[in-house]
Amino acid sequence: MDNLQSDSVLWDDPRTYMFFATTVSLTTSCIEGSLPNVMANEWVMSVCWDPLRILAIISKESLTHEYILQSKEFGINLCSMEQAHLSSYAGRTTGREVHKFSHSVFDNQFYTATHIKAPMIEGCVVNAECILEETIELDEYTGFIGRAVVTRVDQKQRPLIYTRSKYFFLGNQIQKTVDLNLG
Repeated sequence: MDNLQSDSVLWDDPRTYMFFATTVSLTTSCIEGSLPNVMANEWVMSVCWDPLRILAIISKESLTHEYILQSKEFGINLCSMEQAHLSSYAGRTTGREVHKFSHSVFDNQFYTATHIKAPMIEGCVVNAECILEETIELDEYTGFIGRAVVTRVDQKQRPLIYTRSKYFFLGNQIQKTVDLNLG
């Protein structure tokens, strides 16, 4: 512990999660007879490559949670750096009170999925239509593992990053060290 920098402190605070840097996804869902929903979700990651499986951790109180449990499918839309406004709107409103896709912020911003009922978001780094394979109970959250049945990638887009309750984008690449001489 002697080598801690002066601005490093031992911190026993549940808000430590805010210091993790994550990407931002818009998770879409829909059930028969209801309007589709979209939520901002920073707790999304790939957990397998072949086939691609994606983990989305979602509050049990959210409408998205209810829709995924019923429909057994969801859309993952990894936001580009130009989409902070979509994430902000989707994260500050609830689908239980408003139809988010009817707001002007989503005008011409979504398209019809090919294998799931939920719409997908235009302009994202990655779009993945997922079929639910497994759930993991995590206290007040559920981890939904979905197998991506269709993906779309825009290699020109840069991902939106979220840390300390603020949005960022990726900067310059840092070269990897090839020879670490670990012997």
